[in-house]
Amino acid sequence: MSIIALSVPASADPPPGRNDRGVIAGPHSYNPFATTRGKVGTSLPMQATIRRSAADPKHNLPPYCAEAAAASRVVGALSPIAGRPMVCGNEPASAVTPQELAQSAWKGLNLPIPAVRTAPPHGSEGLVGLPEWVWVPRGQWRSLSQKASAGAVWAEVTATPKQMVIEPGPGLPTVTCPGPGTVYDPVKPASGQHTDCSFTYRRSSAAEPGAVYRVKVTVVWGGSWVGSGGAGGALPDISRSTTFGLKVAEAQGLYGGGAGR
Repeated sequence: MSIIALSVPASADPPPGRNDRGVIAGPHSYNPFATTRGKVGTSLPMQATIRRSAADPKHNLPPYCAEAAAASRVVGALSPIAGRPMVCGNEPASAVTPQELAQSAWKGLNLPIPAVRTAPPHGSEGLVGLPEWVWVPRGQWRSLSQKASAGAVWAEVTATPKQMVIEPGPGLPTVTCPGPGTVYDPVKPASGQHTDCSFTYRRSSAAEPGAVYRVKVTVVWGGSWVGSGGAGGALPDISRSTTFGLKVAEAQGLYGGGAGR
């Protein structure tokens, strides 16, 4: 970065006038842009309002900064009267938008694979005609956020679980749960427990490959974002899935103490 020390009065001044270079002029400041009788640089009143130029693809100094530097070589070091320094910089303004940062953060968000629990539990046999309970831990059913920034531009994305989708196996209807499901308690009577996230097999898994049903459970996450400049909006859904085998026997019975959580 190139630093040009121009002086701007620290206190309020009478209404300034604007010169032909787009620089606001006010009293008690050195003006390297002005010329008087052929001499570069005068004590003409000046108050600089710095604006970055995007015209130069090589990101050289903006014209007013370059001219100030040239003036300083002619008249020596700039010696402003009283005031505070201002900076002319040659770094390019960020071309990244909040929307682009949000999309990048959304794609990189580390959402968990659902840690599915069932009753009867994995590894034991389900029973034809009795409901198979499915749920995920409450700790996985919460919003997650991530923020990305580039200079002064920023965006923060938030993912929130919307629903759980269960595919019990080939030819069986899909079950959609509005939440994480309900934990089955093996201590309580089965008749006294209820869930909105279960399904029931009507035949055993004996004829299935490996003698098990392949169950797929997917958690669908919805997204939103906010960013600099008041930007924000919705993001496309993201899904995380897991698949496991479930053996179902041709027997009737009740859940016992072996049911997992």
